[in-house]
Amino acid sequence: MPTPSNRRGRPRRKPSARNCAIYERVRLEGKCLEEVAADYQVTKQRISDIVAHVESWLSRHDTHSLAQKMRARATARYDTLWSEAMTGFARSRERRQIKKERVRKAAAAGADAAETVSEVTVREQNGDPRFLNIGLRVVEREDRLWKLAESVEQPPPVAAGTAADGSGEDDSRGQLSHLPIDERFPHLPAGLGDLAQLACGWSRGGLTPVAIEFEQRCAEAFRSLGFEVRELGQGCGRVADCLAIAAQERFAVIIDAKVRRRGYALGTDDRQFCEYAVRHTRELALTGIERVYFAVVGHGFRPDDLDKLAGFMAGTPIRSVAFIEAEALMRLVDESIAKRREFRLADFDRLLFGNKIIDY
Repeated sequence: MPTPSNRRGRPRRKPSARNCAIYERVRLEGKCLEEVAADYQVTKQRISDIVAHVESWLSRHDTHSLAQKMRARATARYDTLWSEAMTGFARSRERRQIKKERVRKAAAAGADAAETVSEVTVREQNGDPRFLNIGLRVVEREDRLWKLAESVEQPPPVAAGTAADGSGEDDSRGQLSHLPIDERFPHLPAGLGDLAQLACGWSRGGLTPVAIEFEQRCAEAFRSLGFEVRELGQGCGRVADCLAIAAQERFAVIIDAKVRRRGYALGTDDRQFCEYAVRHTRELALTGIERVYFAVVGHGFRPDDLDKLAGFMAGTPIRSVAFIEAEALMRLVDESIAKRREFRLADFDRLLFGNKIIDY
């Protein structure tokens, strides 16, 4: 007799390596069901059932190591597809020039000469909706993977004078979290007010992709702190997004900005980060920079990912690794401006020392 869990259609066992490979080929690589079915010599319906089985199992086993690894790979792939779709849509909205040439006869009577006239027309483009449809499908798949519908409810606001754990201790951060940005961070430059939203993939619209916009905002935030910032991310090959240099204090920060809708997961970024670390520390050493830190700016960081990345970075010249929440960076900029006379970049040097997540 089937168990209640079977009647509800919940997978009892973790999927096999074969089924996981089938799921990734269909969902992440975009292979059609017919092609995958032919490779495994099964029916198209069987492949569809396997994909649904794996996806259902992933959504119900948050703490299983296999589910965490597959979910991290899937999330990284979905974020890449979503970013590419938004970039394609932005390009499809760019103004286009249409050049036409026509021959016009000379006005003089009896003249056989003619001249060529060029006309250039600039047209506004509404954008190709196919890119938006792709982005919508990606979001729907990611929502199913993370079961967004079950987690949309937010915890109730914390009452004044009550800590989040109910201990009765004052929690000023909880009280301030519902205030407008200009009240929470009165000294923050207006251009950095949407830094936390950009880290989650939300933008007010425009032609600039969210990922690029977030990189630019992070660079501006470090400039506001007093660093000399070199932006490297776009069109410069395999490099970090930017370098923040404090020449007088003789230290620098290698910065990589990550836009993630569900929170950051390390995935396979560790090797890429190590490559950045080795390359940029060598370059900075030639300019007399003695201490170099590596910082990832985003949201939703996990302590396990920090420990893993710190372990990978142990063989590089990096002094320490920091995961910086976007809202924490906003707070740091706000406080540095409010206390500009007392603030020193040496204080930021001390803050970065030691592998940590900066979330306050």
